Amino acid sequence: MDFQRQTLKTPGAVSSLCWSGDALVDPVGGMVRYGLDGTTDDPHIRYAYRFDRAVMSPDGRYSVLYESLGTAGLLLEGTRVVRQLMRDFYQAHVHDYPVALHTLPSGRTLLAHCPESYCVVELEDAATGERLTKRDNTPADIFHSRLQFSPDGRYLASAGWIWHPVDAASVFDVPRALEEPASLDSAALMEGVEGGIFLTSVAFGAKDTLVFVRVDESRDGDRFYLGTYSLTERKQLSEVELEEPAGPLMVVDAEHVVDFFGHPKLVSRATGRVVQRWEDLDTGKVLASIRHHLPPPPPFALDAAHRRFAVGTASGIEVVTLAAQ
Repeated sequence: MDFQRQTLKTPGAVSSLCWSGDALVDPVGGMVRYGLDGTTDDPHIRYAYRFDRAVMSPDGRYSVLYESLGTAGLLLEGTRVVRQLMRDFYQAHVHDYPVALHTLPSGRTLLAHCPESYCVVELEDAATGERLTKRDNTPADIFHSRLQFSPDGRYLASAGWIWHPVDAASVFDVPRALEEPASLDSAALMEGVEGGIFLTSVAFGAKDTLVFVRVDESRDGDRFYLGTYSLTERKQLSEVELEEPAGPLMVVDAEHVVDFFGHPKLVSRATGRVVQRWEDLDTGKVLASIRHHLPPPPPFALDAAHRRFAVGTASGIEVVTLAAQ
């Protein structure tokens, strides 16, 4: 597949990366904005804490800085502090902080996180802090992590784990959760795909599909599979064995995904084979949400809608845009 690559120079290594239109923002580094046209906007603001990652709402209005293996987070509107966030301390040092933002067509931004318990996902109004999913219920015992909204905001996915530990993925219907908050407390594991167990990574694909990585553990070594699941039909559509382990994913189109385990790799969804590599770009060795035993990965940001990704380096940002088929 053809691609274009661009280098954006930065004063040093960026601390985090989020896409915002045709620019890349480093919220942790002080909301510095690097345009693809080569411009830089630095508001000269610094947040004096050990935040190391960030997420940003699709409209760019809100962002959350957080300590990925800690409990502290900070919700910002632009550069203004809205409020501090916290997650449950239990096993917080083990797995990635669960947090995501989504802007509804009405302009309201939803904040998804786990402020009180590792197994309770809450939806809040980012602007006011209003809890939209108040309930008194017994949740499924899942360590939620790596929350992400589907592009249209219909679904919220969690790629976390359960004891022993075993990786597990859950998907929630957001409109239903706002009407019936208790629906967030079911296991919501995907039917027909090992019950959602052994899924190490997920990413939303076209329409109602979820692309996943599943691991089959055995004495002969782990085997990894790439699959597609229909959220409306509640069934698995396809699965193929991967020739290499895979971690975080970006869905490119019906034929390809980009895997970010070790370095970015373009992978065929039909064969599971790597068809292109960017070996000079380090994206860490993270496979799943539990990563306390690994070095922190360099910052990278995904923009599936525009078929592009960005990776932070020691002196800049490398942007790769894949050509449309």
